[in-house]
Amino acid sequence: MKRKAMAGSSLAAVVMLAGCGGNPFEAEDQGPVVPGFSAIQDRMWDAMLTADTVSIEGQVEASEADVDEMFEEIDEDQTGDLTITGAVDGSDSEMTFSAGEVSFTQRAVDGTEYFRGEDFASLLMSELDDEFADLVEEEFIDSVVADQWVRFSTDDGGAVFSAEDFITTWQRELDDDGVGALPGTEETRDGADVYVYATEDESTEFVVAAEGAPYLLEMRDDESHYVFSQWNEAQRPEEPENVTTVEEIFVAIAQDNGWSTEDLGGEAEQDAGEDGP
Repeated sequence: MKRKAMAGSSLAAVVMLAGCGGNPFEAEDQGPVVPGFSAIQDRMWDAMLTADTVSIEGQVEASEADVDEMFEEIDEDQTGDLTITGAVDGSDSEMTFSAGEVSFTQRAVDGTEYFRGEDFASLLMSELDDEFADLVEEEFIDSVVADQWVRFSTDDGGAVFSAEDFITTWQRELDDDGVGALPGTEETRDGADVYVYATEDESTEFVVAAEGAPYLLEMRDDESHYVFSQWNEAQRPEEPENVTTVEEIFVAIAQDNGWSTEDLGGEAEQDAGEDGP
């Protein structure tokens, strides 16, 4: 009798559970619900654009970073390594791009731009007209800007580059591409839970943080690959030491060639006073 009672009670319990919510053992096998990309992308872009700092590393075509317009040696379809770190809005950040034998570093601090001297020398020589370039020795310019940063002041007080610019461009382009339909899966990468959204051929992939704010952690397609890290933890660059200006460089060139520096020197002093710290 006791066995029949226990069996009857067990059967009743199973029937009750089944009636309330289906097979309870099947519920344990159900994986986590992963939001579609269309359901998460608005929050993702908002989190990225309102973040304080970030570090971005990637491989990108020169034309996408507008670097081909700065250096004649770089073709628009040439792929290079890009690094941006610091404030998302570009107010205090640094960008480095290298492709082949060309490399340059720009830094922005409090709305003032700095260009690494060695890189600026190459850029200056490529921009000089042939007649003037024949009169200037590149080795002399190299010596003037060695271990220096060349200071600029932007007209609007903002940086000429920023992570924010890249992010808003990607947002606009991806909205047009209709990637919102991409399905997602949950994975663990580098010890972190993430949502992975990819096309069937895996040529395009987006990796988004599954815990906390939905920051984009990686983005890849046929033309580029970016890795995002240190959201709100990346360090802001400091104002560089050993700073010179474009005007001071031209004064040094004029003096080296025995040219008059009266007008140029006056302008340099005026600009130095306006741009000085």
